[in-house]
Amino acid sequence: MNSVPHFSVSRQIDTRFNRRRNLRKAIAIAYVAGSLIYLSWRFSILNPYSLLVSSAFYAAEWIGFILGLTIIFGAWRYTHREPKQATPGLNVDVLIPTYKEPLHVIRRTVMAARNILYPHQTWVLDDANRPEVAEMARTLGVHYSARQINKNAKAGNLNHGLQHSKADFVAVFDADHIAQPHALDLLLGLITDERVAMVQAPQDYYNINAFQYLNPRKQSGLWHEGSYFHNLSQSCRDSCNASTCVGTGVLYRRSALDAIGGIPVDTITEDFHTSLKFHKQGWQTRFLNEPVAYGIAAADLGEFYKTRHRWAHGNLAALKHERIFTCSGLTPKQRLSYLSLGLIYLEGWQQLLLFMVPLCALVLGWAPFQISIFNVLVVLCYPIISHLLLQEFGCGFSRFWVNELYAMARWPMHLAAAAALVGKKLRWKSSAKNIQGQVSWRLMSPQLTLFTLSALALAYAAWRLHKNFVVGPLAHALGVFFRSGRLAPEVLFDTLTPGYSADLVAIAGFWALFNMVRAIGFTAKAVSNAWYSHAFFRFDLPLPITLTTGTGQTLSVAEDWVRLTLPLHSIPTANVLPFTLHLPDGPLSCTIEVTHRGAECVEGNFVWVDEKERDRLAATLYSIGWQRELQHHHAYFLTPSDALGRLFGLRLSGVEPRRHWDAGLLHQTDAPLNMVPLLVSNSTEHPHFFEVIGFTPLSKETTYAFALAGTKGTKQLRIKAELPIASLPHPGLNGKMFHRYLAIIKI
Repeated sequence: MNSVPHFSVSRQIDTRFNRRRNLRKAIAIAYVAGSLIYLSWRFSILNPYSLLVSSAFYAAEWIGFILGLTIIFGAWRYTHREPKQATPGLNVDVLIPTYKEPLHVIRRTVMAARNILYPHQTWVLDDANRPEVAEMARTLGVHYSARQINKNAKAGNLNHGLQHSKADFVAVFDADHIAQPHALDLLLGLITDERVAMVQAPQDYYNINAFQYLNPRKQSGLWHEGSYFHNLSQSCRDSCNASTCVGTGVLYRRSALDAIGGIPVDTITEDFHTSLKFHKQGWQTRFLNEPVAYGIAAADLGEFYKTRHRWAHGNLAALKHERIFTCSGLTPKQRLSYLSLGLIYLEGWQQLLLFMVPLCALVLGWAPFQISIFNVLVVLCYPIISHLLLQEFGCGFSRFWVNELYAMARWPMHLAAAAALVGKKLRWKSSAKNIQGQVSWRLMSPQLTLFTLSALALAYAAWRLHKNFVVGPLAHALGVFFRSGRLAPEVLFDTLTPGYSADLVAIAGFWALFNMVRAIGFTAKAVSNAWYSHAFFRFDLPLPITLTTGTGQTLSVAEDWVRLTLPLHSIPTANVLPFTLHLPDGPLSCTIEVTHRGAECVEGNFVWVDEKERDRLAATLYSIGWQRELQHHHAYFLTPSDALGRLFGLRLSGVEPRRHWDAGLLHQTDAPLNMVPLLVSNSTEHPHFFEVIGFTPLSKETTYAFALAGTKGTKQLRIKAELPIASLPHPGLNGKMFHRYLAIIKI
């Protein structure tokens, strides 16, 4: 069967980006013009009787406008880069800097890096100088280097490694980022131009239950807190040669590094600082929006804060150190790009102002603007309309509640990061790279304090109103409207007199309640993400299994644990259960110690006799690319226009609903296709067809026997592939290719 165009993350986002390009540009112009008109009018209703709190609210709105401009700049023109064939024979080293990460995490990363298909040398740069890491490197057959004094943290470690590396090109993967076999082929294909100093790929992760992910099993797909930056903004900044380094999944030209004096050590974000130095010297950078490695996302709030504080502090310090406003070498667009990356940290100050204003209004009776019915409607409608416009412009990578939730999470770190503009270099704190999270109530104390203060302010306002209930023009006008059904036009412009009233409490109380809901949502997410994590990430992955009593499939599987669904008559009574797990690269004999039995499922911990067997399972688990076919390809939400289209029954291209997959086995007399795993799902676009995922090509002329496992027993089916669907062009860590078809299935 002829091949079809391979699935591409970048091509999919490029198609979505250009689908309503003219509409989006018109929306951007409308946002800027409308905001400037609104902010000019807003100045006219500053409250002279409470100028401090009124000015604070006005400043917060200006910051919101500036943040909107950064979104527009970061999503103006998308640059899709098609992967090219890598030039053979290039001299490449892969560097893996490590400090105190768990040994099993480093081992997976080193094994994957060693097995990258393009010829290279792999170096483990161990800044903790651990004997067990040195032994692991020797066992896996890679180079090992350690320093006696780990000065300048990761930057110093990389510079020490560069002293040993003699390669013309150097790729860097963090100690938790498992590179896919084709990583160097993709990166090297875009660095053929001698003016290109760096090729960066997006950061992506496999533990999608981490704090920075939101609802991975719902309509938000694989969206995480960095999706806008990695999947949209970086490619748009690439259009003006301003994409930045993120420190992992990156390929450097050695001569370019030498030209800037190696990895910069002046700040704690050596990656961002490196790309800034490249651009100042006139080098070009490239961004390839195709994942080449998958790492560990911040599992809990502690890790999230640690990384976000480091990024914010280091990026601001780098902009200050390189004198972003006055330095030479940057084009106007590059300067604006870096400036916008610094301005995003104003968000923390905006949030602080928006927390203080309703508290002052409730406790002191200070109105944040001259309150009238007309003014309230305009001030209330502006942020709603602005958010809708920015959601449309952001191609679905942002959404109102999501933005509010993560703004509640980020604001303490953004405030703390401002010290970079006046203080010293922040001490490096290495990420723990743990899959299992922990609940830290101490780190949630700013948000819990806000919740408590808001609740106390509301209680105080209710007590004060109870003692002296004063009605303002808003409440009076609404009372008249409900009694008579009419509202005189002049009433719309009656302003609230200075002092305490039910009108002011209603407006500020709604505002305070909204902040309280955000604080609750943030706390609930932080707690749930930590509680529902484990030592190893559990992939929701259907793979067929066979037992002496029948067949079944996995529902969820990790390196150390599995949940199986079995026919009712196959539920074991013994505490030890042997079975055969059919992986894409062949069957694997497994044994588990049963820890739980349900009506149709069994859970247990793997008993590994040979580490190589565990490695085979891990190779399938961490071949993330094909697994994304089982979830949403995309990492975005519906835009407002998408939502309207769906409301009117329009089909949305590129928006795929989540579907359920079942696992079974192909049975054929010829050995290559005997007992081969196959995944099956109903097709949402073609009602008379099924979609199948396999790991070996299927012939259109052949009808295959197929055994599908179910709770009531095994169904014997016949399957015939009719049409190939776009799939991944590269093999996974287990060496197996991925194939997806539309097929006809008959009993």
